[in-house]
Amino acid sequence: MDTLNWNLLSDIVDNKGRVPYNQNQHLFTKIAFDVFQLNSSPIESLWIMQEDDNGESYLAAMYDEKEQQIEAKSGWSALADKEAQNITLLYKDIPIHRFASKDYKFNSEDANIFQNILISKISSDKEFLKKFLNSQPKEKQKQILSQFPELA
Repeated sequence: MDTLNWNLLSDIVDNKGRVPYNQNQHLFTKIAFDVFQLNSSPIESLWIMQEDDNGESYLAAMYDEKEQQIEAKSGWSALADKEAQNITLLYKDIPIHRFASKDYKFNSEDANIFQNILISKISSDKEFLKKFLNSQPKEKQKQILSQFPELA
């Protein structure tokens, strides 16, 4: 999976809070007019499209200036493939299930929304988690629950 390599970018960009858009556009998903989200980020990171004095496009990190309380997060995460055609659901960094866009009717532009809703539901809705686990083949379900008994 491609990720943003800040070490390589430090030679190119004076301000590490921004990255050149053209060579990194495949790492981001557009979520609003000029707002993008980093695909591989485990946290919700927002970036805004801007231009420098030479007309080159770059993405600048948007930071929330107010102090945020740190809260415990669930072990669930979801990653999109490079084309955002498949979302893989992970628990404690172990792949659990792949959701294909053709089966779940999301497109590459909506993949980040699908990811966020999936993580929100499976992290907070015990009934949804139960239904998800029951939808898995029995052998896979037993394997998941033996490896992660806290999900039972």
